Amino acid sequence: MKFGERWTNFLGLNASPERSFLAELERRALQWLLPRVPAQLAPADFTRLNMLGATMAATALLCSRWAPWALVFLPIGLGLNWLGAAVDAPLRALRQKSAPERSLKEHLADLFSQVLVILAYGFSPFLSVWSSAVILTCFLLFSAYTYIRVAAGREERMALIGIGAGEFRILMAFWPFLWLGFGLAQPISSSFSALDVAIAILAAVAILNLGLKVLSDGRRLLSTRG
Repeated sequence: MKFGERWTNFLGLNASPERSFLAELERRALQWLLPRVPAQLAPADFTRLNMLGATMAATALLCSRWAPWALVFLPIGLGLNWLGAAVDAPLRALRQKSAPERSLKEHLADLFSQVLVILAYGFSPFLSVWSSAVILTCFLLFSAYTYIRVAAGREERMALIGIGAGEFRILMAFWPFLWLGFGLAQPISSSFSALDVAIAILAAVAILNLGLKVLSDGRRLLSTRG
């Protein structure tokens, strides 16, 4: 086996794009939930819930500088954000209400809600602005390629090393508690902390993985056309 194939197999890049750690659990949860959504609730209501949850989470992060108790609302907000983002499109499909403009609004709401929370982290006590910018760059690169795949007719969901949107939300929801519990802001210079360096290394690995995913998809596309 070639080195490139060994590497992509190790990272799970040849697996189904939906195989994040929680993808199967999320699929089962939605199968149970969707038929039970009241008819009065429209998909657009869940899109608004998506943005409301992200706004709550971002506000909690910003307020935590002066009121640590505000962190209680961070996992609640991101839970609502997940619920809105996970339900709106599948509910629309279940009710057979196909509308390209609605799909665009759902994607934009999901994108901007995540950007809002990542930016809020940069102005909270739990991440530096520099680390927040690095994470935001990785998130936008990952999102851009996901949307390219959608436009090309490929699968919409994608995960790298088992990390998908659900896992990313969980990490954002509980990061401050890990930060407080383990004291992760140890400075190594006047400008950067050990956490900043760790995030930079992880970001480099993530970008490398994304590049390998692009190559893997390109190779698969060429093989199917050949």
